[in-house]
Amino acid sequence: MTDPNPLASLKTLEEEALGAISGATDAGEVEAIRIRFLGRKDGRISALLKGLGGLSAEERPVIGQEANRVKGVVQAALDAKEGELAGPAASQEYDLTLPARGVWRGAAHPISQAMDEIWGIFRDLGFTRARGPEADTEWYNFVALNTPLDHPAADEQDTLYLQDSVLLRSHTSPVQVRTMQTHEPPIRIIAPGWVYRRDTYDATHTPAFMQIEGLVVDEGISFVDFKATLAEFARRYWGPGTQVRFRPSFFPFTEPSAEVDVKRVVTRADGTREETDWLEIMGAGMVDPAVLENAGYDSERYTGFAFGMGPARIAMLKYGVRDLRTFFENDIRFLSQFAR
Repeated sequence: MTDPNPLASLKTLEEEALGAISGATDAGEVEAIRIRFLGRKDGRISALLKGLGGLSAEERPVIGQEANRVKGVVQAALDAKEGELAGPAASQEYDLTLPARGVWRGAAHPISQAMDEIWGIFRDLGFTRARGPEADTEWYNFVALNTPLDHPAADEQDTLYLQDSVLLRSHTSPVQVRTMQTHEPPIRIIAPGWVYRRDTYDATHTPAFMQIEGLVVDEGISFVDFKATLAEFARRYWGPGTQVRFRPSFFPFTEPSAEVDVKRVVTRADGTREETDWLEIMGAGMVDPAVLENAGYDSERYTGFAFGMGPARIAMLKYGVRDLRTFFENDIRFLSQFAR
């Protein structure tokens, strides 16, 4: 190295580079300064670093350390200048006046919420939860429930058969029989689960839906127990002022049978209160003695009642939803209304 005072030269180069960078007005000029001072072939600071080999052993580390310091300072200044020049241009790509995107809150599906509320009420009334297979046999789905196989409900137009006598259960009532076969009274269960039917997908029907079945069996269970339990459920779910009505009906596995209706007072958005019409919420009845005997119980000793409801229908009534398909379209605008 022929430079008699390399430290002074490095200081001069640092000042020149920083001055040039400070006066740069565009990215092209910044790049030219980078090449002039830091370029590998002709960069002025790089040339000084290449000449370190000609220095004495004492000078080499001192000059090398200073050269690297100057190189780092110049590089940092170049990067800062590039950011400064790119800042205004980059900000033009975004409209900072737009409102921020809201944070989506996760929530349980409204049908799941209805099921949890229903289960919570019956749990407080002393019920336990029971489950059964979704693919079951004709015997459990029909015959054991006092429904002969020539009944319209067992027809292929209504039921989804798999093979031989195996089918996708059309209600959760088979859980009643399975529970009675494996447990001695007293029994007090709730059986939630999916059921399947050959229904057209429309505003009030779907081929797969949730159902909640209930069963109580013990000595001395009467129609009074049946009415009192379901009336208590309705008032806890819909409110203490809810009116409950039991209409005579028919189901093969209960006798007598009833449809359970409720009438309630709702408060509108404007604060006015209005009484609804009677709304059907479930089918129910006293367990038919034949069903008890099919499960191995003595129908002379034991009695009971059973009921079934669809939580989707309950949710429709509670939230004023008119189309069942709304629950299954996964529209975040609809589902976000149920976030708690």
